[in-house]
Amino acid sequence: MRVWIYVPQDSAFGLAPGVDAVVTVPEIPDRTFSGKVTRIARALETTTRTLLTEIDISNPDAALQPGTYCIVELNIPVKTPSLIVPADATIFNKNGLQVAVVEAGTVHIRKVLVTRDLGTQVEVTDGVKQGDQVVMNPPVTLVEGSKVRVQTEPAAPKT
Repeated sequence: MRVWIYVPQDSAFGLAPGVDAVVTVPEIPDRTFSGKVTRIARALETTTRTLLTEIDISNPDAALQPGTYCIVELNIPVKTPSLIVPADATIFNKNGLQVAVVEAGTVHIRKVLVTRDLGTQVEVTDGVKQGDQVVMNPPVTLVEGSKVRVQTEPAAPKT
C-alpha cells in the first residue's frame, strides 16, 4: 500500500528514500505496519512548509484499506547529537529560549537551540551538554552569576 504524508519542515531534514516508517491505525490498536520512504518531493510546499513524502507499506492481508486514517512515525536519523531537557527548566524572554546551568554553585544562563518540543521535555542541540545540572522552574529573578545551592530531589517513598 502507498501512503502520502506531508512532513513539517522542522522534521524533514535527514528524510530520504529508505528511511523506515511505522504505521498505526487507531481502529487496529494491536498492530503496526512497517514501511519505507520511497520518494520525497524536491522542495517544500511554500504555503505549508511541508515536504510531500511517499511511503510504501507492507499490507499482505489487506488489513489497511484505501482512505484509512493512520499515524505514521518516521525513523529519521539524527544528524546532530541532542539532549532532552525538562520543559520546566527552560527560560523564555527577550533573549530567546535559555536554560540556567549550575557550575560550582554559580548560575550560567545559556541560550539553547530547540530541535523538537515534546511537551514536558524539549530536545536541544546547543547550549547544554551531557552531565550539566539545570535549574528546574527558574524564577524570573535568576540572573547570570547568581549563587545557588544544588538540592537533589528527595527519594520517592517506598511502598
